Amino acid sequence: MAGRYIPPHMRGSTGSSSAEKPMVKAERKPEDGYTLEEIANQFSFDHKKKLGTLNRASISVEEEETPNLGLVIVFKDQHPEWPPKIFCKTYLFLLPKTETLPSTPITVFTEISNLRTSENQYHHEQRFLYAGAHTITRIQYLMPRSPLLVKMLESKFTGPKNERSEEAWNKSLNMKWAVVDLSKVEEEEQGISPMEPLKEIKKKSVSEMLEEMRLRESSGGKENGKPGGGDDREEALHGDEDR
Repeated sequence: MAGRYIPPHMRGSTGSSSAEKPMVKAERKPEDGYTLEEIANQFSFDHKKKLGTLNRASISVEEEETPNLGLVIVFKDQHPEWPPKIFCKTYLFLLPKTETLPSTPITVFTEISNLRTSENQYHHEQRFLYAGAHTITRIQYLMPRSPLLVKMLESKFTGPKNERSEEAWNKSLNMKWAVVDLSKVEEEEQGISPMEPLKEIKKKSVSEMLEEMRLRESSGGKENGKPGGGDDREEALHGDEDR
């Protein structure tokens, strides 16, 4: 009787070799944090869109409907008064009206120190902890070039990690900003983490990747009507400049 067929790449190995053992996925703990790609995938955001400090509740909301704020990401070293205050300048239209405060609960993530991945011990990636549901209790808008805005930006841009060029300073000074106060919801009202169970990220096909490249080239490197890169980290999956 003929023996069992063994593929060439497995010949010479024993039946108990690791090659025949199923891969065991390491247990994922909430304190390990999540990548921005995992967060985008969990909330069904299009990965081509960039996550920032303020993010809409759902990408499925029709254009004629008023988009709502559903997700806040607190980037490390960008909010000197966190907690409870965050500074933001992009997608301010997502913020609720001040007369409706406190807001309904909003999911919040906070960036933790860079971690070395098992794939490459020298590679650093952004990781974020689920910080629970929060409500917005206060919103203060700072007008372009106002004394309050200058004071806020001085505190935000202090330190070697946050130094800005004159051009970047002028860009920030010429924009309207918001100072948003967040208050964490009581533990008994928190509910289940929206990151559990964690959805698997589907790998893109070659045709999908080629189509994305084609779209980027045809748009001249612009995304969401904004030039790519620059000094605006508030919308960047991997962090550009000014969150």
